[in-house]
Amino acid sequence: MQRITSVFYEALPPRLLVRSRLKCSKAPKETPLRRLLDDASSFGESEVEAAEPEMRWATQPYPARIKGRPDPVQPRVDPRDTTVLLFPGQGSQQVGMGRALQNFPAAKQLYDLASNIVGWDVARVCLEGPEDELARRCQTAVLVTSLAALERLREERPAAVERVRAAAGFSLGEIAALVFADALSLERALRLVELRAAAMRAASAGRPGGMLTVWLAADARLSAAMHRAREHATERGLEGPVCQVANYLHPGCKVLAGDEEALRFIEKYGAEWGIRRAARVRVEGAFHTPLMAPAEAALREALGAIELRAPRLAVYSCVDGAVYRSAAAVRRQLPRHVSRPVRWEQTLHALYARPRGEAFPLTLTLGPGAALRSTLRQVNARAWDSSLQIDV
Repeated sequence: MQRITSVFYEALPPRLLVRSRLKCSKAPKETPLRRLLDDASSFGESEVEAAEPEMRWATQPYPARIKGRPDPVQPRVDPRDTTVLLFPGQGSQQVGMGRALQNFPAAKQLYDLASNIVGWDVARVCLEGPEDELARRCQTAVLVTSLAALERLREERPAAVERVRAAAGFSLGEIAALVFADALSLERALRLVELRAAAMRAASAGRPGGMLTVWLAADARLSAAMHRAREHATERGLEGPVCQVANYLHPGCKVLAGDEEALRFIEKYGAEWGIRRAARVRVEGAFHTPLMAPAEAALREALGAIELRAPRLAVYSCVDGAVYRSAAAVRRQLPRHVSRPVRWEQTLHALYARPRGEAFPLTLTLGPGAALRSTLRQVNARAWDSSLQIDV
């Protein structure tokens, strides 16, 4: 596990200094990102900055708290005057994503900033691919595109951003939610996601696995099907086979993950247990299962070494549907993403729980793909009625 972490950090490029303002074709109006780029705020390295004042990093395009000043108590408001943000996870990527954001200077600057941090051209990979490179770098690409969509939202609907009261993200998307909530700086989030991708890839290399979306009949016996798939894999000589629910999407749809032998059994014989249809997910391994334990350990070590803050608004964890209450909770829960199921259906229930007859907030889904909004419709049609997709 330590080797995974050290190899990753050795592979990262040297830090690139942001020495001047990023230029664009037209002068944008004042935004948090513009103020950040103009001021070139530092990456928490006061001792370096004192010795070399020119060493400043543009790393955080969201308003930081003023130290020593508590967050104001938010008065109760009509839910219709509030906003919820939802961020997608890996698997939502597609070549060409971000094209609709290129006319927004702040979004373009965010792509440039992210490229400086990670050392490769994020915008090029998103816009041009090729598909295999985008698949390999999808976690960083999806994170940056989701946050760039947020910059579009700031320009087109600034009042909606100001009224955000809660956020959630599907696995990887939760990191984007935590960046928006000021729990995690942009630079640390990007480096963490690069490590996350490398650690998950390394954990997958030793044991072939995958993920499979299944659509279920009302009387489906999914548990029995997975049990039989594990038995089949054992009969084929696999020790301790894995086949389990990795993503809870809605009552009629789940994502399974596990060993290839078990998943192939589900694809071939699943209809006998009420599985109506199955489709592979474009990922490299059996994510959100115990097979990712080495990746969880690498992430836990990395999170132990970086600064985290309590989120400034309600961010719901997709591991258990609970709201993060402290930086310690973020540090404890975030590594679990890779080896625990994504309980997205349960998270949406927690997010939209309210007394009968109470109105729903405006929900905005940010980032590539329309799957999050489609899933919301299956889980809570009334919340979906008040939702919009921000195109990328």
